[in-house]
Amino acid sequence: MARKEKILFILILFFLTTLFLPWLKLANIIAASLLSIYAFFFHSWKDKWQLLKERKYLQWMFLFFIVVVISVFLSSNFENGLRYLDPRLALIYFPVSIGLLKLEKEFKLKILLAFAWLTCCVMLLCLSRGIYRSDFFKRPEFLYNDSLTEILGQQSIYISLLVNFSIYIFTYHIIYRTTKNKIWMFPAVVFLFAMSYLLASRNLMLVLYAITIGFAFYYIFKQKKYLEGTTLIVGLLLGVFMIFKFFPKTFNRYKELTYTQFDYQHIGKESHYNMEVTKDQWNGANFRMAAWKCGWEIFLSNPIKGVDIGDKQDVLMEKYREKNFQFGLQTQKNVHNNYLDILYSMGIIGLTVFLIGWIILPLVYASRYKDGLSILIILTFAAAWITEIYFDRSLGGMLTGFFIPFLLTDKKKQTR
Repeated sequence: MARKEKILFILILFFLTTLFLPWLKLANIIAASLLSIYAFFFHSWKDKWQLLKERKYLQWMFLFFIVVVISVFLSSNFENGLRYLDPRLALIYFPVSIGLLKLEKEFKLKILLAFAWLTCCVMLLCLSRGIYRSDFFKRPEFLYNDSLTEILGQQSIYISLLVNFSIYIFTYHIIYRTTKNKIWMFPAVVFLFAMSYLLASRNLMLVLYAITIGFAFYYIFKQKKYLEGTTLIVGLLLGVFMIFKFFPKTFNRYKELTYTQFDYQHIGKESHYNMEVTKDQWNGANFRMAAWKCGWEIFLSNPIKGVDIGDKQDVLMEKYREKNFQFGLQTQKNVHNNYLDILYSMGIIGLTVFLIGWIILPLVYASRYKDGLSILIILTFAAAWITEIYFDRSLGGMLTGFFIPFLLTDKKKQTR
């Protein structure tokens, strides 16, 4: 690597490390700032202008942020609008800096591989801490969900997303690359699969398993590698069975899906993986059904530009009061859906610009260059946004703002 690339490599790894440790907020701010500034001046203005014209998705990303800012200024609760703007700043400063980099594919893959090993180390730390707190499994609840990532101070849903990415990256190198130390990547993948189960993010677990099974069938029917494909499916099923056998409580997260009926006026306990799941509880499934209905009704009353970002929580609470949704009011929960949040706060205009800039065009570019790894990561982001509002948290904004533009930095216009 050239000296400029070495510095960029170090800054990116420094930034990614701070994402796992939110209590090092100052370090994260410094890392993000140094990375953005260095990346912004990495190329000449002429190169940056040319890249901006070539990468149409960046133009739509910029447009989406402009729509966000306009929505903030139109909000009657301007102070709240500024508060919601803060975690969305990464949606502009990373596309402006990281998005305008022109990197070699090999360099990009080195960074992704280093990130995957970083994730492995972090999860090993979480598991070690969880085993210690469990008094070696006498209290296994410390090995699940948010308890597993408590040492990091991060919600398990976000760490689960990064675990998925790391599994994709390792698998890509195992199958398609002649990487050194490949033998260590096999146990790393198995370990991260186990961690995915313990993190207990239903949505991302289903995405991971669906992609694994889909890839196995691709191997069987397209590549004619029957043994490898069958082994992959059997290994996945056996692994899930074994982990469930020894750590059964995560299954409670899926049992909640059998109780999706809700009554807005019902006041009950909130379900947790460490307790018996019953139909009289509010759980992750029936709460989302209730909240999504509220969000949809708010959108229908303001379909074009929405209720504006600064007013979205006030309007949502008013809708909860209208329906006497006491559980939602007491917990002050949002709608837990990134798309619906954009739709009712910024209307059809905001959602359309968002979909084009952050999903559709990036997928088009990745497909054009047959970049299957980037396609998987972008699709995983798209799936993760179904059950959480990523942009209300700084980590969600930074993950989105960094990864999607970075994945496409090696895409170059074909010369004839």
